[in-house]
Amino acid sequence: MEKPAVHDHFLRTARCRIGEATKLLEILVNLDTCSRETVALDRASRWIEDQLRALDFDVERAVSDSLGPTLIGRKSGRGKHRILLLGHYDTVFEPGEPARRPFKIKGGRGYGPGVADMKGGVITLWEAVRCLKDVGWDNAKSITVIHNGDEEITSLASRQWIEAAARVSDICLVFEPGRPDGSIVVGRKGVGRFILTVRGRTAHAGVSPQDGASAVVSLAHKILALDSLNDLSRGVTVNTVVLRGGTRSNIIPDEAVAEIDVRIPTMAMADVVLSALEGIASEEHVQGTRAALSGGIHRPPFEPAPKGPALVALAREAASALGVCFNTTTTGGGSDGNFVSALGVPVLDGMGAIGAGYHTPEEFIELSTLPERAALAALVIYSACQRDEFLRNS
Repeated sequence: MEKPAVHDHFLRTARCRIGEATKLLEILVNLDTCSRETVALDRASRWIEDQLRALDFDVERAVSDSLGPTLIGRKSGRGKHRILLLGHYDTVFEPGEPARRPFKIKGGRGYGPGVADMKGGVITLWEAVRCLKDVGWDNAKSITVIHNGDEEITSLASRQWIEAAARVSDICLVFEPGRPDGSIVVGRKGVGRFILTVRGRTAHAGVSPQDGASAVVSLAHKILALDSLNDLSRGVTVNTVVLRGGTRSNIIPDEAVAEIDVRIPTMAMADVVLSALEGIASEEHVQGTRAALSGGIHRPPFEPAPKGPALVALAREAASALGVCFNTTTTGGGSDGNFVSALGVPVLDGMGAIGAGYHTPEEFIELSTLPERAALAALVIYSACQRDEFLRNS
């Protein structure tokens, strides 16, 4: 009998394992992994570490005092290419949410806190590795898997580990959820977080208002100026939120604070927007007030690396061999892939199972897509490691 082609083997393996993969997904979704709950994150990371070790990875635990552990799994092989696979395990949901709303299946969809973003992606990653393991493949110099527990709060502790791994990697796959139409993400905006603090002068609002300088009124002027920076045609968005100011209605407030979310498509645009923010902060909209701006761009834009288009083309070939197709897309949301692409590594993002409703009670994944995406990821890794063009020094 003719030996099946490797892509057929990957797809068959992944589909045969859908029951086991769904059980793993149920366990992972039902683990409490709110980004700020370090005890719960540590407990969940122990189970995740066991799964990586079962896939023959050596695992290093990077522990932070106030954030969840970062797990770095490493496996060596006989090839030349160095592969980086990313999948965070924290979620945006409050502690206790999995107990209130545990994993369930309805109409072929899996539901539960973080099931798409990105616990379904973590399982997709593991299933891709299983596909490769099942055929005895070890034709990469190394495969590094990073599971972090702080991605939803900007990867404060894990960024250094992601960037260190990226600097010695040839390609990277990020297992954020596939878009609802199956698209793979090839670009993301950079994300900035800023705090604007305005200081004024307090006074009695009825007795001596002339002695005061309202920080709230000054901030109101600045908010309008900030809103004018939005430029959808250039992909720039500025959102001013979480406003605080004043204590009592009869006191002119001497302090007002706003948080600012900034999204930029390119690093070149970052300098333009930052200059505009600083200009707005420095302007004295109300006499007697002053303002200070803090923060910065904490996720650089995910812009195509030099070998990015070639990796997309390879993924299309792999998808065609598997009988599936996909589009590519860009998005305003950031991911850990932003850090990797900024270092010149070609990245395919959104490689996880297809889902929607991220960060909401309606979040779901299409369970039937988990095997397809696992087989696709496995075939991309398998094929990329046959092409020297993806070696960083080629």
